[in-house]
Amino acid sequence: MTDVWEWCEFLWARIAEEQRVTEGAGLTPDGIARPWELTEAGAADLGVRAGDHVLATVRTGRGPWADHIVAEHRVRTQPRHTLAELDALASLVDLLAFCVSHELPVANEVFHVAVKFAARYREHPDHPEQRQS
Repeated sequence: MTDVWEWCEFLWARIAEEQRVTEGAGLTPDGIARPWELTEAGAADLGVRAGDHVLATVRTGRGPWADHIVAEHRVRTQPRHTLAELDALASLVDLLAFCVSHELPVANEVFHVAVKFAARYREHPDHPEQRQS
């Protein structure tokens, strides 16, 4: 099997980087983490707000419908959702490490699932597939 530990180390490092950035993105200027929401309907700037702070306005140039869809997408990918996904990915990598350490037969299958999740980091210079080529 490919060097599983190299993959685990790579994924743990990427998860830590993403968690650090995501946690920072979730803070408002007053240093409090607040859920992201759409700005009020009819507001001068359609976008994403956290508490009373508008974090981002959305103007796609394709009209109000597109602006609303893009703003809604941003809200759905807010930090608390991203952190939950990163926690799940970290659990998968931990499971992979456990399976390999205990030589469990399922390790190969867990490895292939973890590699699929690693696709989001394919462009990173430390990606194990980049280093093998």
